[in-house]
Order: sequence, then structure tokens, then C-alpha cells
Amino acid sequence: MIITLDGQDYEITNWDEFAKKFLTSIGAEVESSIVKEIKKMDLISPGGSAEFFQSIRFDVSGDTLTIYSDVPYAAYLEYGTFEYWNRHGLDSFPTTPDPKKTRPKKMSKAERDKFPKGMQPFAPFRRVMYNKKKMEQVISKAANRASG
Repeated sequence: MIITLDGQDYEITNWDEFAKKFLTSIGAEVESSIVKEIKKMDLISPGGSAEFFQSIRFDVSGDTLTIYSDVPYAAYLEYGTFEYWNRHGLDSFPTTPDPKKTRPKKMSKAERDKFPKGMQPFAPFRRVMYNKKKMEQVISKAANRASG
């Protein structure tokens, strides 16, 4: 099989071994990118638990790559709760306000009342996997790692 990446042709002679290495490399890159998003959005408070970003994992089984978190609140951080979930569902997410400025303790009651009820979605998984530019970088890095 011949794969073309950035105008360069690569002949893959052992596809099964390469595919597993490639999927593993993609998983590692996506996992790293999700953790960076979590840290960038300051979802871990100073002195708080790092449980969420430490729970980001991936698994390669055959031709399937699964990226997941097994903490019970991961879905709420990804999709939000209550009115946020009803407004945005699975396929979209709002621009995340700066969490340092929008934490309830730092807002007046009038400011808090403007927001929908529930917790906003932060969507660290979708901010990586729905971002074409980030995924192109992930795939390119993974291909270079897997072919080297």
C-alpha cells in the first residue's frame, strides 16, 4: 500500500503492524491535545485534583481507536447539564467563557442570571476532534512517528 503525506509517497509493506502503530500514535497525540485543552481552560483548580486529565486514555483494538475518560463527571464537562444540554446537544458547543471570570463566586447575581441554568459544556474532546487544523497536526505527527 502506498500512502501520500505532504506530497511524499510512503510504501507500507506490513500494513497490519503499521496500522496498529499509526492508531496508537494518533491516540497518544489526541490524548495529549485533550489534556492541553483541559489545562488551557483551567478546569483543574489550583491545589485541586488532577483526576480528570489523568483519566484521559485511549485504546487500540483491531482497526478501532477509542479515546475516553472513565471519571463519572466527564460527560458533564464535555456536554454540560440542564439548559446547556438542551440548547446544544451532542453536535455543538458554545464558545467557552473565560472560567476565571465566569465562576459563580466571581460574578454578581445579575451576571449569573444571564447564563442558562446548569453547567456549561467545556468540550475538551470535541475541541480537539472537531477542529480540522488540530486533527491535521495530530495525523501528520502520528504518521511521521509511525513511519519512522
